[in-house]
Amino acid sequence: MSCCGGRRAAQRTSQPPQPAPARERTSSGVNAAASMRGNPPLRHVNFEFNGVKPIVVIGPATGTIYRFSAKGLRLAVHAADAPSLVSVPGLRPVL
Repeated sequence: MSCCGGRRAAQRTSQPPQPAPARERTSSGVNAAASMRGNPPLRHVNFEFNGVKPIVVIGPATGTIYRFSAKGLRLAVHAADAPSLVSVPGLRPVL
């Protein structure tokens, strides 16, 4: 068996860990990462944006980025993030 002279171990420790890609929901309401993997949609709550200027909200439970860019826009928000988004001005849950 050959030896790499310790280079393999040095290479492992010299590379910083790569962050996981952020999940993002936009006006389509589809989680792009989940749809590419063929996973079934997650349970969600629809929110409607009634603000004047676009906002970006990061779901505290899932880390999903929600972009509300136009008045009347509805997005599907993961059920775990919904309780926090209720308190955001300009957003309201819809049935």
